[in-house]
Amino acid sequence: MQKLLYLLCAAGLLTGAAAAEPITVFAASSLRDAVEEMAEDFEAATGADVVTVYAASSALARQVALGAPADVVLLADRDWADWLVSEGVVSQAQDFASNRLVLLTRDGQAVDDMSEFPDILDDGLLAMAQIEAVPAGRYGRQALGELGLWSTLEARVIQAANVRAALRFVDLGEATYGIGYASDLVAFPTLVEAYAFPTDSHIPITYAGAAVTMEGAAMMAFVLSPDGQSVLARWGFLPPPEGS
Repeated sequence: MQKLLYLLCAAGLLTGAAAAEPITVFAASSLRDAVEEMAEDFEAATGADVVTVYAASSALARQVALGAPADVVLLADRDWADWLVSEGVVSQAQDFASNRLVLLTRDGQAVDDMSEFPDILDDGLLAMAQIEAVPAGRYGRQALGELGLWSTLEARVIQAANVRAALRFVDLGEATYGIGYASDLVAFPTLVEAYAFPTDSHIPITYAGAAVTMEGAAMMAFVLSPDGQSVLARWGFLPPPEGS
């Protein structure tokens, strides 16, 4: 950690003045636990205060584009990060993690063959993040479509504002199954993985971030550092795609 602090100072990403100003991090809901730990580590290393804001990646990207006071934005969707670049809001986006798409349950049975899932679900509910805007919802909708199940299951789906809100339905017993990320298994210890969606059933799940201000560049550097990557790994995230 001290080595990282030295490198940030040497690179001009952190100064005494910058360290005194709060750094605001806009992050996807699925990153909440990992970002909270990284924020604590960053505060301990730099003395800077970190303010965190969580929502769906689509909402965060739009808010930042409209001028919301974010210093760094961490999204669960490379497309939304690229959109911020195309809009001229940030100069570049960097991949910092990846994930697996899984079916989670608290009380339901494991699913070996997804073709049997409609019968297993029966009159239960399937919780998902919003399928039109939220990355986890879009990934889930795409995977179910590729498996030929969307038209059958659509009527059993309840949608939530973000993936964590969707999985709370499952955690509370209001839905039998939910679609989320493998990393959510760490955040929801009562849930278990019932099925892992094939990686070719949806676009790659790539987390990308960008510094919006110079102060944010220091936090982004921390996320990409070995210390930041270790935190992400502890919370169930996978490394960014090779070549990122």
